[in-house]
Amino acid sequence: MQRRFSAADKLYDVRFRQRLRRALRAPLRAILVWGLALALLLACGLAYVLAQDRANRLAAAQRQSLALATGADRLLQLELDNLSQALRGEGMGAQALLADAPASAPALIEASLRGVLLRHTELHGIALLDAQGRRRYGTEADPDVRTWALGSRRNGDQVFVGPYQRLADGEAVVRLALPLASGDWVVASWRVAALQRIVGGVDAGRDGVVALTDAHGLLLAASSPAAGTGGTRVLLPLGLVRGLPQGSALGMHSTVFDRQPRMLAVSGGRYYPLLAVSGLAVREALAPWWWFAGAAALVYLLYLLGFAFLLGSLRRAEDRQRQLLERLRRGDEDLRLAHAMGGIGTWRVEADRRHLLLAEQTGTLFGAPQLRMSLSAFLARVHDDDRARVEQLYDEALHGNGEYNVVYRMHSPDGGLRWLAARGARVQGRGGLCMTGAVQDVSERLEAQARLLDAERQFRLVFERNPLPYWLFAVDSLRFLEVNQAAIRQYGYSRDEFLGMTLLDLRPPGETERLLADVRKPRDGFDAPSVWTHRRKDGSLLSVRVHSADIDFGGAPARLILAEDVSERIAHERELAFRASHDVTTGLLDPRALAEALDARGQAGYAVAYVQLRGLALIGDTLGRAAGDAVRCAVAARLRGLGERFGLTAHQPSQDFVLAVLDPQQLPQALQALLEAMSTPVQGGAFTQQLQAHIGVALCPDDAAGAEEAIGSAAQAAHAAQADGRSVARFERSMSARIGERLRLAGRIHQAIARQEFELHFQPILRADTGAPRLLEALIRWPQDDGSFIAPDQFIQLCEDTGLILPLGRWVMQAAAQARRQLALHGWADLPVAVNVSALQFFDGDLVADLVQACAAAGLAADGLHLELTESSLMRQPQQALDVLRQLRALGVGVALDDVGTGFSSMAYLRDLPLDTLKIDRSFVAEVDRDARNASICEALLTLGRSLGLQVVAEGVENDAQLQWLRAHGCDQVQGYLLGRPAPLAQVLAALGARDAPDAVTA
Repeated sequence: MQRRFSAADKLYDVRFRQRLRRALRAPLRAILVWGLALALLLACGLAYVLAQDRANRLAAAQRQSLALATGADRLLQLELDNLSQALRGEGMGAQALLADAPASAPALIEASLRGVLLRHTELHGIALLDAQGRRRYGTEADPDVRTWALGSRRNGDQVFVGPYQRLADGEAVVRLALPLASGDWVVASWRVAALQRIVGGVDAGRDGVVALTDAHGLLLAASSPAAGTGGTRVLLPLGLVRGLPQGSALGMHSTVFDRQPRMLAVSGGRYYPLLAVSGLAVREALAPWWWFAGAAALVYLLYLLGFAFLLGSLRRAEDRQRQLLERLRRGDEDLRLAHAMGGIGTWRVEADRRHLLLAEQTGTLFGAPQLRMSLSAFLARVHDDDRARVEQLYDEALHGNGEYNVVYRMHSPDGGLRWLAARGARVQGRGGLCMTGAVQDVSERLEAQARLLDAERQFRLVFERNPLPYWLFAVDSLRFLEVNQAAIRQYGYSRDEFLGMTLLDLRPPGETERLLADVRKPRDGFDAPSVWTHRRKDGSLLSVRVHSADIDFGGAPARLILAEDVSERIAHERELAFRASHDVTTGLLDPRALAEALDARGQAGYAVAYVQLRGLALIGDTLGRAAGDAVRCAVAARLRGLGERFGLTAHQPSQDFVLAVLDPQQLPQALQALLEAMSTPVQGGAFTQQLQAHIGVALCPDDAAGAEEAIGSAAQAAHAAQADGRSVARFERSMSARIGERLRLAGRIHQAIARQEFELHFQPILRADTGAPRLLEALIRWPQDDGSFIAPDQFIQLCEDTGLILPLGRWVMQAAAQARRQLALHGWADLPVAVNVSALQFFDGDLVADLVQACAAAGLAADGLHLELTESSLMRQPQQALDVLRQLRALGVGVALDDVGTGFSSMAYLRDLPLDTLKIDRSFVAEVDRDARNASICEALLTLGRSLGLQVVAEGVENDAQLQWLRAHGCDQVQGYLLGRPAPLAQVLAALGARDAPDAVTA
């Protein structure tokens, strides 16, 4: 319902505001104008007084400065006159002595001169000179006396004043000279200290300066160090000085002494070329004036503040008056607006009791265009069911002494029905008793109440019939106020039991504090869903996702709860979370989760032990995955106990474990326990396995900045321990460098393979009985630019670790096949070439295809090459090894088992392998002629080969005694440095071509 104002009302409102503003602002404007005018006059007056006072003070300082200069000049004149008389008297006396007593005159003159120095301590020295300036008597000579004396200004017969000098003894003097009638001179050195006493006796104030200078501004003496030291140049305005009369004021200057503004005055120069200069500091002269100026500024500021305070007070008074009138005017508007917005109107029954007087809003409610209507017309608009009740209550209120209060329905002009609430009372009017009151449109309120009742009914249906547990509890007491049937079924309590319980009865005891904190936590109506643990009546626990909302229940705060059972989902999520951070087989943390747990500890130090178990993967390959997993679980169980004792444990999928020792002080005990746990045989399925552990240790933060880096450092140390054959290795920075070197070497190997930098050398294998060559073993070499070779043991294992052994092995096969072709071309077609094959090449590559391709490229049959395998490589995957060997046997390829006796082979296993040759490891051949144990092993291996129908080759034959022993015990073939060193193919061909006897190739 909108507020309505006529154009006349708006125009009256604008004019009223304008008249009110002019009436209130007229006195304020007059006060502002007069106050500003007075402020301007006061400012001008104070400025004039301050300017005059400043000028007077500067003039007084100038006069005082002139008086000081004149006084100093007079003292200087008196001193010079006194010295002039002394010098003149001494000169005249000397002339008289020379005329009257020439013989005794020199001694008398010298004595007289010394007497002058005693009487005049201001003189440093005195002498009688001839016309050329040569000393005749006294202490000094001055050959330049005529030069400077005649250039000095002099009046009458007074002395000449010479230049400023500093003598050899460091004392400063001014030269004085007096000419005699005979042409001789009387000269003296006047101490500058005497001049200092003249100016020192002058009171120039704290910052004032009185100085004596020569005519050129050279400083002789000063009353203050601010003027400078003797012999320095004073910046006198000499142009002004020379043009001024005796005793003149120069005004304010700031460049004479210390660049401080001073009132300068000069006196002197009339009889002698000396000036007395005085300068009073302007700062000192104007110091009282600044206090006076500050007081004047303070007075003016107080006036301005007082004037501003007066204006502010008047303006606030004006604002209060305007606000009061505005509130009065708006009060009526607000009342009318409130009636319009609230659907309220006023009415009055006239004294004749037949007509109603209506306010504008009331006419709108009643649907009456006029503001006066008859009582009968009003009752005609009332709903038929309510009309009698309205009339009855009106009559009772009018004739009795009660209050008229009724809610009824009224027909609106548009045909609608409107609910009205009327209240009234009997009052005494001008014409007698009448009734007056107010009426309000309550249609929307009653409709809202009806909708609320309907919503409550619907909520009750949702609450009761919801399939999820629903309840309501009081926030202050946590007591249940209402529960639905689903909650009763879920938790096993009856409704009465629920209403006698609190929310704490559904929670485990350990969650009480958390629950209370959550209830007290401020929230904005609804709360985000959260997961809680609840307890049923039978004691079983379930996980529920709680949805809550705050409501008002019976005037008290309450909370509505919907509890969704998510036990199965939570269990599934926990299982997924466990799998994401743990190794499923062992149940231990994975390294990533371990690193996160260690980093979460902040700055606390810890140690990491990285355990590499040699042979663990081999167990799974040989005995099956189940046996390998059983061994891993057994090791994990031991490490889990150590983790509970020292810290945390993790498993790196494969054969590595990690133990984090949270207290570095316990590292020695932890390592000892770890070694003991790893040294004990492990039960894996039906077998007991002995594992070899290599442990790397790293400390954080000593060796690494974070947990992931610490685990990596410990892993590097474990690799170093395995490479060095140690059980435990502490991480060192050099290990990183070593690994970096290995990576760089791996890069070089990759390039060397691509550039075919490798070459093959060949070592002959001879028949033991005749010495005839049986075959050649191809051995890889890596030549360098400087002519040296990188030994195979420095790069073969690295190739195994990086997978480069596959392309390198293919190249070796291709190069060996080409060498086999060259042998055939040189007449040795029946001399095969044997190639060593790594385990990685045997199992992970396509060995048979690579062999066939290499032989085909060289124009050979597949049996042109023989292969040598280690028994440990065959044991990794026995069944796959057997399949590959059978394919090689089908192609006619000879296969030798290398390093027999160093692995895990057994008679049963060797019996089933399609082999051609067994090679006895060089460690057993060494000292076979002298060592009974080696001899026994070799005899056993020879017997084994014969029993299996295999050829037996003995490696590492170094001397003739070993060769004779092997021949005597039936060894088939021999190989070693005694019989032939590895050499390039060209050299081997030359040696084969030079054979005249079976031993020729061994040369």
